[in-house]
Amino acid sequence: MDVERAIEHLLELHARAEARMDRAETRMDKAEARMVRTDRQIAGIQKLVKTGMKVIVRIEAAQARTDAKIDRLAELWLKRPPNGHAKR
Repeated sequence: MDVERAIEHLLELHARAEARMDRAETRMDKAEARMVRTDRQIAGIQKLVKTGMKVIVRIEAAQARTDAKIDRLAELWLKRPPNGHAKR
């Protein structure tokens, strides 16, 4: 009788351990799915940042051209006589 009870106890412990293992595997599967999703999101954010940096570089170049044009215009404007007539 004691042997049967010991075997039953061991079987019960084994069954509980298997149930715990199944729950752990389920949690692990969910965690892996979250990691895959997070990795895709990170890759998307990296692409957005790269694209944004390229746009910023283009804007800076356009701003430099605009600044040069404004400087030239101001230079020409300042060379004009104040009354609008050309010097004789």
